[in-house]
Amino acid sequence: MKRILALALAFILVFSIIPVAHAEEVTTPADDPIILEILATGGLSFSGTTAICSGSVTDNNKSISATMTLYHGSTPVGSWSESGTSYVDFYGTCTVTKGQSYTLIISGTVNGIPFSTTPLTKTC
Repeated sequence: MKRILALALAFILVFSIIPVAHAEEVTTPADDPIILEILATGGLSFSGTTAICSGSVTDNNKSISATMTLYHGSTPVGSWSESGTSYVDFYGTCTVTKGQSYTLIISGTVNGIPFSTTPLTKTC
């Protein structure tokens, strides 16, 4: 009975340490030995011909400088920059064309180390 109780307790302990935050994929230079614990998220939606862009970057007690850019192909159509410590957030709108695809990317540096989110592409 004690062995079953010990196994059950071990099982509960192991599965209670599951992380609750989901970090956006970021890229850093391949030779950089520092691991970023960054949470970078972006959102893109449309209301008629207005693109609504939002995002945030979080990394506790770190200096953050970031830019959220909306692209049509390789052409930037809107860009918003923020800087701060531990957390920055973005919100911006711009006029777009119905039926066209747009891509949102957040990039910048955390304590001087570059990062970039996976591109988010949607069609208006």
